[in-house]
Amino acid sequence: MNPTHLLLAGMLAAFAASPVLAQQNTVKLGISNVQPHSDTSDFSGPFTPPGISLEVRDKTTPFFSYIREIDDQWNVELALGLPPKHDIALKINNAGLPGNAQALSGQVGAKVRQVAPTLFVNYRFLEKTSPWRPFIGVGINYTRFDKTSSTTAGDALNGGATSISLEDSVGLALQGGVTYQITHQWSVSAALATARVKSKITTNTLGIERSADIRFNPRVFTVAVGYSF
Repeated sequence: MNPTHLLLAGMLAAFAASPVLAQQNTVKLGISNVQPHSDTSDFSGPFTPPGISLEVRDKTTPFFSYIREIDDQWNVELALGLPPKHDIALKINNAGLPGNAQALSGQVGAKVRQVAPTLFVNYRFLEKTSPWRPFIGVGINYTRFDKTSSTTAGDALNGGATSISLEDSVGLALQGGVTYQITHQWSVSAALATARVKSKITTNTLGIERSADIRFNPRVFTVAVGYSF
């Protein structure tokens, strides 16, 4: 078992071991701005010139999470949200390509949905009675890419109708933020999260496969309202 899976197993054990009674549960609802900060290698494959890559664009999406308190300082949080569908822009950096191909640079070549549940263990600073409580968290992110589609621009660059697939990713996640307790039950919070996400994107055009490695250094800004019970 690799370190990532060991950490995930430990977090799940902590979640399961938390007492059923007398521990607070919180549900958060809010909005997240997902900034992928993608870095893609040039595509490679048959009949593929150099200098063609991609950039995944930002997306704002509804957010929700469930938090289970372990004690006054520690909790476990399952962060979810409505999976965003990102635009993927074409990046063409090859002066030798025809003008009609270079004109596609910056256009949306594909769309992909990102499903990325993340499990955090959070540590909260200050006393439980303090209205302001900063927190930091470490966890595991699982990212699945689905509902992919190529656009007219993507098909034109590839030379025909194109299908797209991306590999799943599992990696370390971190977050930090602050919660303000309005009443015993209601709170508001703001957080910044990131995760290690890497994948391989593969296109298939009339049986010709092309692929590129893609890494994300995401920044996810979230503002949410919490209800505790």
